[in-house]
Amino acid sequence: MTQDFSGKTTLITGASMGIGRGLSGLFARDGANLALADLPCRRPELDAWADELERTCGIRTWRFSGDLTDAGGPERLHAEVVQAAGPVQVLVNNAGICSYGAFSDMDPARLEKMVLLNCTAPMKLMRLALPAMLEHNEGAILNVSSVSAFQPLPSLALYASTKAFLQSLSEAVASELPWRSKVVVATLNPPFTKTALISDAGLPDDFIPYAISFKTMEEVTEQGYRAFKAGRKLCMPGWQNMLLHLGMVRLSPRSVVNLVSRLAMKRWSDYVKI
Repeated sequence: MTQDFSGKTTLITGASMGIGRGLSGLFARDGANLALADLPCRRPELDAWADELERTCGIRTWRFSGDLTDAGGPERLHAEVVQAAGPVQVLVNNAGICSYGAFSDMDPARLEKMVLLNCTAPMKLMRLALPAMLEHNEGAILNVSSVSAFQPLPSLALYASTKAFLQSLSEAVASELPWRSKVVVATLNPPFTKTALISDAGLPDDFIPYAISFKTMEEVTEQGYRAFKAGRKLCMPGWQNMLLHLGMVRLSPRSVVNLVSRLAMKRWSDYVKI
């Protein structure tokens, strides 16, 4: 089922950089009107990007600043979007954070923020947007998950767990949709690509998963957008990533999956002196 986003009010969180910025550009290219949301500290970048999209694509944009981890943050954003632009017809839950390191060493406040942004915020926005979509039998939700959703990852323990939550929620909600519903709930599952999220997480430059991700950020957003537009419920860019994270994980004993994860979630310098 090919989706037409032209003229649709599309809410994208974390829209000023990385995958959110890339996806917003692709939606704009197809004529979607964009409700772009990001942190208050990112407002200058968000405004500049929105102005560029309006100028080059001839669309309309609305800009929203707020922290989705604040109490009532998702509800406030949804209410502001509906008041300014009408019901959300396409929702892209992209905002997220990540932290690298041993779980026992991590800042508890950072851990709580990760759960609030990666799990609670997209869950709330889905719940707020979905009833209107079901009422009109039209709409789409894209949750930006990760390849990390499909297996435990040492040194990214909580991040992978939050993405497993989002993956399971997305697939379950998609299965609850009425038979022959025209509403789409899908996930984009990028491999490890160097974006601001990854840089902020403190991942080392010689992190092994970088070398086996096989995809750039531009390739991830382009392939993910095309798959979503075509109505696919899951997109994992790169056949190598599908083989590793879907094929091997599902066919291998859990003990093997955990061992491979333990060996792969390292730096090259842990094995080879550079």
